[in-house]
Amino acid sequence: MACAKRLTRARIAFMTRLNSSMDRRTVKRMSHVFAESEYTRQLLSEMVCKERLSIAPPGVDIDLFSPGGYRPDNYILSVGRFADPRKNVRMLLLAYYQLLQSIPSTPRLILAGETGPSAEDKALAASLGIADRVIILQNVQLEDLSRLYREASLFVLSSIEEGLGIVILEAMACGIPVIATRCGGPDTVIIDGKTGYLIPVGDVNALAKAMMRLLTDPELSRRMGEAGRNRVENHFSIQAAGKIYLEKYDELLSLEL
Repeated sequence: MACAKRLTRARIAFMTRLNSSMDRRTVKRMSHVFAESEYTRQLLSEMVCKERLSIAPPGVDIDLFSPGGYRPDNYILSVGRFADPRKNVRMLLLAYYQLLQSIPSTPRLILAGETGPSAEDKALAASLGIADRVIILQNVQLEDLSRLYREASLFVLSSIEEGLGIVILEAMACGIPVIATRCGGPDTVIIDGKTGYLIPVGDVNALAKAMMRLLTDPELSRRMGEAGRNRVENHFSIQAAGKIYLEKYDELLSLEL
C-alpha cells in the first residue's frame, strides 16, 4: 500500500510538471488570457504580460441556483471532490467536532460531491464519534445540488488551494452565508464580514468559531446570504461574466480588422 501511494504521488508530481510546461507554451501563443480570479491572475502573470491578461470568472446560472428562504437550523453543507486532499476535509471534520462540543444541537454536516472523503477521513470521523452526524452524498444531480444549497443553513469550504471556488458562488447565489479559507480564489469571491467569512488555511479554531457565529445569529446569516446573492447577480452571473468575455473579444477582433 505504501509503495502504491508513493507511485501515485510520483505520477501526480510528474503530470503536474508536464502540464505546467504545456501550459506555459500554450499561453505564450494566445492573443489574450482570461484568469478566473485574482489568485490565478497572479500565477499567470509570470507567463503573460499584463496587457494580455484579464480577470474573467465563469458565470453562475442564477435561475438554477436561486434562494429558497433562509433555514437557520437545517444543516451545514460542503460541496467538492472530497477525494482530493486539497479539499482538506480533515480540517472541516475537526472544526465540526469542536463545534459540537460547544453546541450539541449543531445541525448535521452534509458532504456532497462527485467523490466522497478518503478512507482516512472517514476513519477520523468515526474516531471523533461524529460519523452518524456526517452525511456523504455522491454523484449528486444538478437539480438536487441546487436544492441542497437552498435548504442549507450555511456553506463551508476548507480547502488548501482553490483557483476560484465555483461552489462558493453557487452557494451565494442560493442566498446562504459562506465560510472559506484564504486559499487563493475565495478572496476574489467573498467580501469578508459581508457575504461570509474568510479564515486562515488550516485554522480549525477559526473555522469552528465562524460556524458558531453564523449558527447562533440567524439575522446575521440572513443578511450575509442576501448580500452574497446580490454580489453574484452583479458580478458572477452568466450575464455579468459573459459581458467581460464579449467586450474583450470585440476589442481583439477590432484590432484584427
